[in-house]
Amino acid sequence: MSSDPITPKPLRDLHGRGMNTLSEVYQLPADPAEFNRLDLQHRIWLKLMKGPVPFSEQMLDDLLREREGYQPAILDLGRGSGIWSIEMAERFPHAKVVGFDLVESQPPALPNNCTFLTGDLTRGLQPLYGQFDLVHLRLVMLHIKGKEVKEAALKEAVSCLRPGGIIVILDHDECFTDENREPLRPAKDGIDSDNSQRSWGSRFWKEVFDRTDDGDITEGEHIRSRLIEDDRIDKDSVQNKIFYMPMGWDGGDPVEGPEIGKMSFINFWDIHRAIKPALLARGIAPETIGDWTSKADQEISGTPRKFFWPIRGTWARRM
Repeated sequence: MSSDPITPKPLRDLHGRGMNTLSEVYQLPADPAEFNRLDLQHRIWLKLMKGPVPFSEQMLDDLLREREGYQPAILDLGRGSGIWSIEMAERFPHAKVVGFDLVESQPPALPNNCTFLTGDLTRGLQPLYGQFDLVHLRLVMLHIKGKEVKEAALKEAVSCLRPGGIIVILDHDECFTDENREPLRPAKDGIDSDNSQRSWGSRFWKEVFDRTDDGDITEGEHIRSRLIEDDRIDKDSVQNKIFYMPMGWDGGDPVEGPEIGKMSFINFWDIHRAIKPALLARGIAPETIGDWTSKADQEISGTPRKFFWPIRGTWARRM
């Protein structure tokens, strides 16, 4: 495997949206409209976690503190629009920041300490081994299909850490929860189906990732167990935290909740439309996609039922 920089190619058109040309596994577009949505999603995550990572600001500042004769380094795998990379470079101007993604993205201005690379994580990251104090993956692992490929990608990410460095993996569960935070299985088609304890949002993600089961998907628990099994990781350092994103309502938080709920509604409204080309390419009828979309749209409005989207943050330190 090789992670040498790959010459970017124009986006491929899929039913009117621009898709990356390096991997067909990633189901969402990679065009300017999608980058705008990713920037909105970034703002939601900042509010949910109260910062750029799921652990404390003090821990982050200590990890990346300025030291004589030592330059801290940050690797953002799956950088998307690059907004997380750029903001980290601005916050830690003494650090080196590298954003890595399937698609080339060049904002109008990059901080001098920030570099973007184009490549495929699943092809290996050998040139980046052992160079970073913080390795960050947000909504990356859930898009990688196949248990062995997923585990190999996680090992590649860990290999990029310096001793004492921290890896952060952020993904969402593929099932919505009700307002009591109880997981909801995917809704079923058919006029006689009882979907009172099910969710069309959960069904939408089941279709997006082409899952065949009807169970609860908890990607974060799988990642946590794989990190514990990695001999390079300090097992006592492995931590996991769940954040609940309200969709179309305040989630019980009268301060930040209303804005988070409103932004989440817009984010998911756009996601439901961004994923349509991939579902069409799989041969699903437009009428069926439209039906799923309208039902999922109703759920994210916050009425009459209220839903959360669980976000799992997992982190660990390399020995």
